[in-house]
Amino acid sequence: MKLCCLIRRLLVLPTAALLLAGCSKQEESAPPVQSQKSSDTTASLQKAATDVKEKVQQTAQDVAQKAGAEADKLKAQVQDQAQQTKEQVASEADKLKGLAQDQVQAAKDQAAAGTDNLKAQGLIDQASKLVANTKYADAANVLKQLANLKLTPEQKTTVDDLTLKIKNALAGDAAKSVGNLLNK
Repeated sequence: MKLCCLIRRLLVLPTAALLLAGCSKQEESAPPVQSQKSSDTTASLQKAATDVKEKVQQTAQDVAQKAGAEADKLKAQVQDQAQQTKEQVASEADKLKGLAQDQVQAAKDQAAAGTDNLKAQGLIDQASKLVANTKYADAANVLKQLANLKLTPEQKTTVDDLTLKIKNALAGDAAKSVGNLLNK
């Protein structure tokens, strides 16, 4: 019997040790609970990272939209300024064109006046020579050609003097002719 008790004791002790070892294994399974806590933490960190990522993307979209709006605004301002500049350039070009046309017309007028003055002076000189040669009728015909020309004040004075001389000479010639007719 003693042997039987001894065997039982020997069996009970290892069994108790195994049971105790089994309990300690259960304690080792407790760390997976911590693993579950860390997986919860990892999940919450991933969720937080996703949230931050979404916020960053939303902020980037907002910034892009604001930048696009500012770019459109600046583009519109630049286009307005370009249009204003274009209109100013066109206006200045028209003014310059008008000035150039005025200057060209003034030059034409001066050239025409110069030509008229030269032509008038030539006719006056011709009439003066005819008066000097006592060809008063021819001189009067030459002076009639001056009617359409612009004369300088000096030329007008000369023409008036020649006209007076021609009238006086023709009147004297007429009186002589009448006197000669009466004398015959």
